[in-house]
Amino acid sequence: MKRDLSSQTVAGAYLELLALRDIDYLFATAGSDFSPIIEAYAAAKHSGARVPRPVLVPHENVAVSMAYGYTMLTGRVQAVMVHVGLGTANALCGLFNASRENIPMLFAAGCTPWTEGGVPGGRDNYINWA
Repeated sequence: MKRDLSSQTVAGAYLELLALRDIDYLFATAGSDFSPIIEAYAAAKHSGARVPRPVLVPHENVAVSMAYGYTMLTGRVQAVMVHVGLGTANALCGLFNASRENIPMLFAAGCTPWTEGGVPGGRDNYINWA
């Protein structure tokens, strides 16, 4: 089904599409890779676009558990976004628990900009799979 979105950015379109799928919250442990999402939230507030409510959470396992609990109570899938590799690793226990209980969840992790340099091996793992 084709949708016309008000956003002109990928991050804005992502948030709008989450809302169109009745995702109420984006539970997030923000990091340096969240700049586009933060800018998209600011633009959505200015334009009045419907987006999920952001919930800043101090730890990834807690973010996953909050989405898990909300879905258990409401039956509505929620979204979690974490900071790159370590965020993905920290979320694994909660993701495993949700999987064992058949609790659906949309899980996303940020990605370090490809242009960022440094010591080899420090940040050259571009995609992290769980």
